[in-house]
Amino acid sequence: MSALTLVPSASDPFDSAEAGVRAGYVASYLADNRAGDLIARDWTLYEIEMYDAANPGQPPLMDEIRSLNYPAAA
Repeated sequence: MSALTLVPSASDPFDSAEAGVRAGYVASYLADNRAGDLIARDWTLYEIEMYDAANPGQPPLMDEIRSLNYPAAA
């Protein structure tokens, strides 16, 4: 049985889909790092670079990935 998701009319479905794609790339990168799979991690980084090149009007996802390696300021 399939599940339905309600999308509020005030939000743009394309924005939520785009956020899901970005979150998927971040999750893949973190999973690759956790597993220690350097080849998969490098492939994910390549896909992120291609995603950024295809979406120049959005904030670069690679910047978000790079910021994951910095410790949080207290």
